[in-house]
Amino acid sequence: MKSLYAALLGTTLLAVSAAPAHADTETFGQFLQKSPSDRVFSYTNLDVGSAKKAEIKGTNIPVYFNFGVDGLPADLVDLQDAHLSVDFISNLGTTGSGSSRVQLFDTVSSGSITFTRDTAAAEGNGTRTNLLTVSFTKAELDASQNAGAFTFKSNADTVITFTSDFLDFTGVTSKDFSFSFSGASPHFNAPIGSSSVSTSFSGSGTFASDPAPLVIPGIPEPGSWAMMLGGFGLLGLTLRTRKTSQTVTFA
Repeated sequence: MKSLYAALLGTTLLAVSAAPAHADTETFGQFLQKSPSDRVFSYTNLDVGSAKKAEIKGTNIPVYFNFGVDGLPADLVDLQDAHLSVDFISNLGTTGSGSSRVQLFDTVSSGSITFTRDTAAAEGNGTRTNLLTVSFTKAELDASQNAGAFTFKSNADTVITFTSDFLDFTGVTSKDFSFSFSGASPHFNAPIGSSSVSTSFSGSGTFASDPAPLVIPGIPEPGSWAMMLGGFGLLGLTLRTRKTSQTVTFA
């Protein structure tokens, strides 16, 4: 089953068609719902009179997450069983012309994206579960009127922070992300200046950076430290024994 999802993840990167905010970034991570057809993301219209507001949310969504970087330990190379939670707030209505709609998700409330590994990594200190956490300000939803598929993505004004128990982003200078939402029911429908009708949908997505993040080495388990120290002690004892057991021959 996972091999099928791995193939689907390979096509996911092609399916997320939104142009990156930085053309030189390369994908280092991507995800796919474990049940791709389930509408587990929600868009809620919170408009009240002239005050416009909308929220995109999803909590503890079962996903497969895949790292696309070199040098990973063996247990992180394949698809990772994880849960995703997202929360995006817009305090602006849509803009656009014709059937095109854009809704900016502003800086009043920072957006959040969190991928948590279902179990701690097999290597390390036994507590590493944060595959990727994203905090951002300023992003956008791009949709067409009465469409069942649309995109949520970073843009040139987006400020992004990536953190992970497994990747080091210290040297990263450019960052992007893009979600591809589909199967919206009901379809996206927003009068210009207002939010869309409330709807739910499924999603997949990618995360990119330049340069690629570095892999954080795993911290050995306490038991591993004990074995290493025991090994060093045994080696020292062996060397001392060899030294004291040397035979001195007189001519």
